[in-house]
Amino acid sequence: MKHIKNIVGKHGRKLKARAEKLGVADSLIMGCINGDDAALTKVGEMGNEGERILTIMPYITDNLSAFIKGTEEYNKGLAEIYKQAGASGIAIDKASADLTIANLKYGHERSEIGLKLASDRTLENQRYRESIDLVKLKAYIDYHMSKVDHLAAAKSQLARPVKAQLDADRTYETEKAKHLLTYGEGSDLDLVPRKSFTTNKLVQAFRTAVSTIFE
Repeated sequence: MKHIKNIVGKHGRKLKARAEKLGVADSLIMGCINGDDAALTKVGEMGNEGERILTIMPYITDNLSAFIKGTEEYNKGLAEIYKQAGASGIAIDKASADLTIANLKYGHERSEIGLKLASDRTLENQRYRESIDLVKLKAYIDYHMSKVDHLAAAKSQLARPVKAQLDADRTYETEKAKHLLTYGEGSDLDLVPRKSFTTNKLVQAFRTAVSTIFE
C-alpha cells in the first residue's frame, strides 16, 4: 500500500504499543491489506479464535466462577467443620474428664457410705449393749437396794418390841425402887406392874425368822 498513510499513529503511541502487546501490530494490518497470505491466515485465525472466545467464554466464565466459588464455599465449610470439630472435641474431652471425676467421686462416696455405715452400726451395737448392761445393772441394784430397804424396815420393826422392853424394864426398875423405898418391909412387888414385850411367842418366832434372813 503506497498511498494510504498512518496519520493517527504518532498521536497514540501508548495505545499503539498496547495494541501490539495484544498481537495487533501495524505490520500485521499492512500485511493483510497488501494481500499477504500469512498475515491474512493469521488474522483469520485470530478472528475465528475471538469468535469462539466470545461464544464460549461466558460459559467458561460461569462454570469456572461456579467452580471457584464452590471451592471457596467447600473450603470455608471444611474450615467451619474442622473448627467445630475442634471445639466439640474439647467440649467432649472436658465432659469425659468431668464424667470420669464424677464416676470416681461416686465410687469413693459409696465406699465412704459403706464404711460409715459399718462404723455407725458397730457404734450403735456397742451403745445398745452398754445401754442394756446399764439397764440390767440398774435393775439389779434397784432390786438389791429395795431388798436391803425391806430387810432394814423389817429389822426396824423387829427392834420395836426390844426397845419397848428396854424402856419397860427401866420403868419397872424405877417403879420398883420407889415402891421399896416407900413401903420398906411391907413392900409387895406384885403391885408394881411389869410389861413384857419380848415373851410373846409370836414375836419371838418373828424375831427368829427375821434374824435368820439377816445372817
